[in-house]
Amino acid sequence: MTARIAITTGEPAGIGPDLCLLLNASEFDAELVLIGDAGLLTRRAALLGLPVSAAPYDPASPAHAGRLCIAEVTLPVQAEPGQLNPANASYVLATLDRAMEGCRRGEFAAMVTAPVHKGVINDAGTGFTGHTEYLA
Repeated sequence: MTARIAITTGEPAGIGPDLCLLLNASEFDAELVLIGDAGLLTRRAALLGLPVSAAPYDPASPAHAGRLCIAEVTLPVQAEPGQLNPANASYVLATLDRAMEGCRRGEFAAMVTAPVHKGVINDAGTGFTGHTEYLA
């Protein structure tokens, strides 16, 4: 049985989306499901000159080793690399929530989190001290 692993894309203005896109160049024995905004990943890939070969995620389809999918979580505001925007803090938390819920239901065998920016989440009015505390 092939495992499905959820990967949150992290702070949309940060390096998380870039790191997720680099997974296209790797081989892996699990299905990787990027939790994030497909448009963000497409725009970032174009900026970096990287290919995007991630299919939309369908939880009802069987997992396939080596497949990269995107489970859509929509950004409230378009993100620009290096320009933090508290309006997107809810997006960062929504990606974590989606991955956690999928793990609780047994949809995902594990989750990996890309970097987030604690300060911008706090600036948006949410007390956030880090992934560990949030997941607890």
